[in-house]
Amino acid sequence: MSRWQAVFKHGRALSTRSTNKRAEQDNSGSMGAVVGGVSAAALGYKLYSEKDKYLVQAKGAEVTQEQKSFDNRMRQYNTPDMVFNYFASLQMVDKTGIKTTMMSPLDFFGAITPDCSIHPGAGSGVYEEISLEKLKTLRLDKSPVEGSILNEIGKNGLISYADYCFLLSLLSTPIRFVDTAFNLFDLTGDEKINAKEFAYVSTKMSHKLGGFGTYTDVDQSAILASNSGLLNYLFGKDRSKCLSREGFRMLQKDLLDEIIQLEFNEYDKEKSGSISEGDFCRFLLNKTKIPPGQKAKMLKRVDTIWPKKARGISFPSFKNFFLVLASGTELERGLFFLDVENIGVDLEEFRKVASWVSHNELSHHTAEVVFVLLDDAGEGRIHKESVGLVLFDWRQPRGFDKSSIHVQLGQLKI
Repeated sequence: MSRWQAVFKHGRALSTRSTNKRAEQDNSGSMGAVVGGVSAAALGYKLYSEKDKYLVQAKGAEVTQEQKSFDNRMRQYNTPDMVFNYFASLQMVDKTGIKTTMMSPLDFFGAITPDCSIHPGAGSGVYEEISLEKLKTLRLDKSPVEGSILNEIGKNGLISYADYCFLLSLLSTPIRFVDTAFNLFDLTGDEKINAKEFAYVSTKMSHKLGGFGTYTDVDQSAILASNSGLLNYLFGKDRSKCLSREGFRMLQKDLLDEIIQLEFNEYDKEKSGSISEGDFCRFLLNKTKIPPGQKAKMLKRVDTIWPKKARGISFPSFKNFFLVLASGTELERGLFFLDVENIGVDLEEFRKVASWVSHNELSHHTAEVVFVLLDDAGEGRIHKESVGLVLFDWRQPRGFDKSSIHVQLGQLKI
């Protein structure tokens, strides 16, 4: 009898201060036209209409739960361009006075991380203006991860909207499809991506108000001449370098490693290299649509078996399961493949599916913790219906579902 069966048997920092002056200027009052909670679209419009009511406090202030909740709704219910404008904190001003909204590397992390406490959203329209001269001496907030790729990008410049869309797509692409993503950028089929190819594809894939990005010779010249930290990092400031297939894979790996490490650090406050089973489950349940009462029952099962910090979840185990979650539809397809009889999958079958989609072996302990969390009936099997709200929908609050690669073969869509 498993341990969880035995248990069944035995019983912006945002100040929220209203800015009256701005409220008087913006008297269009679109809030009254929105019925909160009617639909995701309505909520997204409501969030956009409320943007001028909030200002961020100075850096270093404690991030309130209200700030986190507002940031979470922005990520989940808005289009990528609105999310970018909300979390971006900088505006580049060129010699002619034209302003371009840009992100710092940690702005990017905040834009994809629910309940982010190290770098909350600045708010749409709240930007620090940076001239080309000032950019050279600008000191950005740095990622604490050793060998940070975000810091390397930051050393070379800032993140443009097209860069943001590309990085988000790269993170949301399952590892097994990264070569497919490379092929989309390699227009000439010569096994390397040059700056012009990258600029063209990244612009065309970037969602903008009213549709997707147009691309002309004027657009190309402007992009290649921009102070994009990502373009400078990948192709050099003279745009003479190329990105190989292996380099593309490493870019995804390094980016994923850093994002996972930063998320892990949010729970590993003591920097011990492991987190409790309870915190791991809180990470899984974060921003799910499960009622609070049911969440409490699920966490209680875990805390009953592993009180406080028992064996714990190490960073490698956390990383492996993060990759499982990031695979999205691949996990769902694998579970359907093994459960055509609709009788659920046991622990070893679940580990097998997880290994397929993450290309790493899931530890027995991590799989057992997940089973305790999800196995409401205590029967040692989990069903697709019970894991959907936790595992299949995990990508949505991060915006991964909006930017991932989509493949269609006949009537099969992944």
